Amino acid sequence: MPYFDYKTWIPRIVIGVLIAIFVILPVFTTSVITLSIFISSGIWTIAVMGFTLVLRTGQFSMGQAAFMALGAYASAILTVNLGMPFWPSFLLSGIISGIIALIIGLIVLRVGGIYFSIITLAFGELVRIFAQEAEGITRGVRGIIPPTPPTISLLGFDINFAAGNPVPYYYFMIILVAITAIIFWRIEHSRIGGTFASLALNQTLAEHQGIHLMKYRVIAFTIAGVFTGFAGAFYANFLSIITPFMFGLWQSIQIMMMSVVGGISSIVGGALIGATILYTLGIYLSRLPIYNIQYVVFGTVVVLVLLFLPKGTGLVDLWGKFWRKVFREPDEYEIPEESEMAVE
Repeated sequence: MPYFDYKTWIPRIVIGVLIAIFVILPVFTTSVITLSIFISSGIWTIAVMGFTLVLRTGQFSMGQAAFMALGAYASAILTVNLGMPFWPSFLLSGIISGIIALIIGLIVLRVGGIYFSIITLAFGELVRIFAQEAEGITRGVRGIIPPTPPTISLLGFDINFAAGNPVPYYYFMIILVAITAIIFWRIEHSRIGGTFASLALNQTLAEHQGIHLMKYRVIAFTIAGVFTGFAGAFYANFLSIITPFMFGLWQSIQIMMMSVVGGISSIVGGALIGATILYTLGIYLSRLPIYNIQYVVFGTVVVLVLLFLPKGTGLVDLWGKFWRKVFREPDEYEIPEESEMAVE
């Protein structure tokens, strides 16, 4: 009888059950509010995965929401202004965002460090100002109302996005998050993912080992730009509007907070946990009659995570810590007591 490694399989089974619950959630509830929260959380999860990938190379982007805006406006302009069908324009939105990320990366990733953060911050503001002032293209503060995705016929069923039902958008989100998660998970556990990590740990040592810093940073920045563009295009179509104020500095800071709170040790897991918790928390906080309470609580959560969890870890790392406690294994962050270290 083959050996059953329960310490490995029980956590996997629990994750599988949680995924199954999310997949069949519309069977149990058709609440517009509940499904909308999960849809938006999934969209921000994709953006956070892109930010974390860039962070894995040792670069801190402060303008990641700009690529959501680029994807959203690209999709909307192609469909509304140029009359392109929705699905080709959606695919092009990510490609256009990725091309712009490639161009920006080739220019600004040469400087690196704090200068890269400042430049990406300025780039994000430039995108917002352009969207606000270029009324002939973006309609300025009035915004663009993108068309609803067309009905899809699949296995004899019609999936209608125009019926006011969030369920089609929910499953579209599930598919998009799943595809993005698989790709980013493969990158994280591949040779190139190890190269990204080595750049963040010690770029001087990485250079001495023959790793081309610029090349790998541009690759990460471009991949993040593509998927963040998809997230922006989906977000604009889900909300049925795009304005210059939807993807500003605060949205870039939110992405950063979600990454830090979720944890950068796992690109996929950290993004899922951080985006879901903070976005849901933000929705409920916005209902309280307290001015700017959302910013205060978000900042407090980030500070608490940084203070009480080991450096470089987030809420996702509590998952492994929980199972080590369940299986009575020593925690990797705990220092053995003197009695345990004594040699008989």
